[in-house]
Amino acid sequence: MKKLAMAVLAISALTCSFNAFAQIQGPVAGPPLAGPAGPGPRPPLGAHGSNTHGLLAVNTLQGKFVKLQGNDDFVIDGFYILSSADSVLVKFPSHMGTQVSAIAKQNGQVTVSGVYENAGPGPKEMRLVSMTASGKTLTETPPASLPEPSQQSVVTGTGKVTSVQTDREGRINGLFVDNKTILRLPPHVATQLGNSAAKGTLISFSGSVREKQQGEVMLEDYKVVRCSTITVNGQQYLVR
Repeated sequence: MKKLAMAVLAISALTCSFNAFAQIQGPVAGPPLAGPAGPGPRPPLGAHGSNTHGLLAVNTLQGKFVKLQGNDDFVIDGFYILSSADSVLVKFPSHMGTQVSAIAKQNGQVTVSGVYENAGPGPKEMRLVSMTASGKTLTETPPASLPEPSQQSVVTGTGKVTSVQTDREGRINGLFVDNKTILRLPPHVATQLGNSAAKGTLISFSGSVREKQQGEVMLEDYKVVRCSTITVNGQQYLVR
């Protein structure tokens, strides 16, 4: 009897082990994983809207120079070219403004090499690599020397709001006041002001004046003040 009982226990243990082993499943077959050298499509190098690091495809355009373009501070940092009925905004570092404006003539022919910076529908924008106009060629280069830090001019003043300035996302980032002055404000501050700084509102301000850097050209002669304080309706505010 004792031997029979031991045999039954051995058979039971063997059966349980077999069932447990049968329930263990191997990995499900599927497509191979894509690693550094694995399969899978990759975006072409330099495709529109690709990362700004690594290899970027340079495209060349020929067309007619249309006009210069300035940034929010009215410093020239681009120009429009009309190529095959397409208008393209060519952007360049602002320190090249003097060089570009010297050779680019309205309605003159210009050849531009650069990298597209936007993808999808909408205005085309290209970052300048080199350009040829009026028989001269310019290549994008860093400033000859870094601008030396200078003491910023601190100004105070009072004026009436004539209009507002908006950034590319449509957010208010500045107030135009009389005497060709722009009060530069962060968008969240302009939102807080709301209708308090509507057209015709008398506003007092203090802040630092943006200094023109070497090589820059102003599209229009505005004084840009980065506000430290503003006073509206008798209430002074610290701008942060």
